[in-house]
Amino acid sequence: MNWSRAHWVVGLLTLLAFPLTGQYMRHVAGVPHLDSVPRLIFRSRHLLLLVAAVANLALSNSQPFHRAQRVASVLIMVSPFLLIAAFFIDPARGLHSSPIFRLAMYSLWIAGVLLAIVNRPRRDQTPASRVLD
Repeated sequence: MNWSRAHWVVGLLTLLAFPLTGQYMRHVAGVPHLDSVPRLIFRSRHLLLLVAAVANLALSNSQPFHRAQRVASVLIMVSPFLLIAAFFIDPARGLHSSPIFRLAMYSLWIAGVLLAIVNRPRRDQTPASRVLD
């Protein structure tokens, strides 16, 4: 499987998991009736799943050329699985995030830093030449 397809599959699966976690919150966990802390934890983890899905789908039309881009791709592909685990683990922990959630957030942050470095605009490229790359 190539990088583009892997990002697309992970993004699509995460996008499909998003409404399922919404239904879980409404019908199983009774989130609208919970205290504010667990309700906010559920909702934040739920929304971060959508962000991870979109990040993967955004990368589904590109191939990583640099090693740093490959590392970032792996970190971004792993994050939805960590976030799904955190979705179920963290609400019971209250304000204390699980190590799984912290790992997901650090993974996305490191991926962002790597992509910012590798994809920074170069002075020697004109806007038209960047479009052709």
